[in-house]
Amino acid sequence: MKLVGKPIHIALGTIAIAAIFATGVVTPYMRHMTSVKQGVTNVQSDLLQLGSRIQRAKRVFEATRAKETALEVFDAAIPQRVQLGEFLEAVDRLAQEAGVTDKNVTPSEAIIQEDLGCLPIQIRFTGEFASVYAFLEKVEQLPRVARIQKLELSADDEAPEMLVSSMTLHVYFRNS
Repeated sequence: MKLVGKPIHIALGTIAIAAIFATGVVTPYMRHMTSVKQGVTNVQSDLLQLGSRIQRAKRVFEATRAKETALEVFDAAIPQRVQLGEFLEAVDRLAQEAGVTDKNVTPSEAIIQEDLGCLPIQIRFTGEFASVYAFLEKVEQLPRVARIQKLELSADDEAPEMLVSSMTLHVYFRNS
């Protein structure tokens, strides 16, 4: 008996074995690979969404931390007691540095609310425009929370280059 057949039979047999192999092994493997590719695509999409959420969470965290820091600074700028002496000394020093003269400082009665109090202070002073501006700018930069509630400027009748300034400054404190 002869094991080798005609070349056509060999070719047909090879094709049949290849077809059986393709149907039994390659096709399921290709379906599996398509499924794996779809799974990878889904995981990539999920990771992109997660990365976007993490970035948003990071921005929210940083913004929250910045606000907490700003609140801590603000809270530190409102002392537990009036502590007016220190503040008035600072205002006097700033007035001298800016070059304003004829200072008259008069505290009014404190306004007490539930958690905070406010002490209105009337300040009258004289100076050239640049000195008045420098003084107001320095008062604004004081670390303690204070607000210029009212400001009036007028020319001095005897020295027109001088401004007579009157302001109401509200200084805040916590009720103990």
